[in-house]
Amino acid sequence: MKIQKLAFLIAFASSSVFANNNVTLNKVTLFLQGAELQGQSTVSLTKGENEILLTGIADGVKTNSINVGFGNNANVKVLSTSLDDSYEGDNKESEDIKPLLNELKQLQEKFDTTEVQLKAVSEQVNLLQGNRLEQLVKNANDNFNEMKNTLDFVKSNLVSTLNEQNRLQKEVNQIEEQIAQCQDKIDKQKALIKNTTNAIIVKIYSDKDVTLPVTLSYVTNKAGWAPIYDVRVTDVSAPLQLTYKADIYQNSGLDWQNIDFSLSTSKPSEGITAPDLAPWYIDMYTEKGGFFFTKSEKDYDEISARKSRSVYANDDNALTNTLGINTRFEVKLPYTIKSNSKNNILTLQNKEVQAEYHYIAIPKLDNSVYLQAQIIDWDKLNLLPGRSTVFFNGNYVGESFITTKDLKETLDISLGKDKNIFISRDRNVNETSKPSLFGNDISQKYAYTIDVKNAKTLPIDIVVYDQLPTIVNKSVSLDDAKYDGASYNKETGELAWKFKLNPSENKNLNLSFKLTYPKDKVNDIIGL
Repeated sequence: MKIQKLAFLIAFASSSVFANNNVTLNKVTLFLQGAELQGQSTVSLTKGENEILLTGIADGVKTNSINVGFGNNANVKVLSTSLDDSYEGDNKESEDIKPLLNELKQLQEKFDTTEVQLKAVSEQVNLLQGNRLEQLVKNANDNFNEMKNTLDFVKSNLVSTLNEQNRLQKEVNQIEEQIAQCQDKIDKQKALIKNTTNAIIVKIYSDKDVTLPVTLSYVTNKAGWAPIYDVRVTDVSAPLQLTYKADIYQNSGLDWQNIDFSLSTSKPSEGITAPDLAPWYIDMYTEKGGFFFTKSEKDYDEISARKSRSVYANDDNALTNTLGINTRFEVKLPYTIKSNSKNNILTLQNKEVQAEYHYIAIPKLDNSVYLQAQIIDWDKLNLLPGRSTVFFNGNYVGESFITTKDLKETLDISLGKDKNIFISRDRNVNETSKPSLFGNDISQKYAYTIDVKNAKTLPIDIVVYDQLPTIVNKSVSLDDAKYDGASYNKETGELAWKFKLNPSENKNLNLSFKLTYPKDKVNDIIGL
């Protein structure tokens, strides 16, 4: 069995002026969608026009983003750049195949050594058997003692030699199987390696023969990142720990090995043209027309607010630089991300955030009480929409989603249910009445009792939500609404009771109202 070495086709351009130069990647700026890759190489130019080939280029290159530079060298001028995405390059053995080839070589050497030992032992067996044994006996000159000694010698040595032959044969078979398995792995790995690669062709004019460094940058659409968060709370008396992470993907075809790394919240694909200001109108709200409020004005207002803040924060893993509307995270240590790898989670920041804790309940829909953290200064945290994993008191609670869209005063984060607080909402049968007819109208009173009990050893702040119906048609009226001091939003009908509940304390909340509607429209009423 021979060692099958991995080989690649090396193709050169037909023109003698082509020079193949591999670009070493040294910096990546990762956007939410896309990434800018920067690298360098060294090229040798002759006087006049040159055409060089820059290899080691990622997949998904945006051709209009290619930038080739020679520093401040006035003797060199870049004439043009173009992308060749089907270049049959000098593909070297991948890092995954090299150890397999070394293993195959060692197995082959071991096979050869063991096979030689097996042949030697097999020769001994042949010597102790067959015609060669007869010759040894004949040479004993018919001397009985000498013949006996010869037979004893043959017997003792033949047994040990046959055992050794059997052992070596098994070892040879085992090594052959290992070689076959290793070769199969190499063949599969070969199939994963593409025959073509990407290259950038650069035409350059030089005033003289010169060797100098060249820098290259371009944007690929085969990478990006999404923000994710860990929210940890030990107890309601402690600050909230917010961990800002990046879920990174990169399918660029290149392994990013020990590179300078940064993440940006900008999106290059959104364009670079400044927006136009639209007229800013002030108007009154009417049921007919609503608010006259343009989207452009909203966008401008948000951008202005962001531009008025500039934050520069330091943490364990990254430097955060908020520049106007974009945020950049500079990773302090060189980082490695292989192409097509999964679960690339990078921790960007760990922040201790002051939060206020309270419980909320909506017993009309759910007989559970939820702990909620409220973050007041959320606008200083540079948050982007992203999923979050919540832990309370060291235990996994569940997953949620953090977004700052439409927030006003606080960013509310749910910390899960608390089974030590009980709540129920029942119809108050003593106060509820059956439909009664008064002239052409029907009236009915609705009444409910909400019971809340704190079985914890600490006092709690809790908000209980319920609602009154919102009347749309004026032929239906809402009267005699009673809600025990809850705040009432007339537009939405929402009721909110905010109060403190001591340990083992129980509280009853009462809600009642009366609805009146025409008796001939009873089948047309929606929402009862």
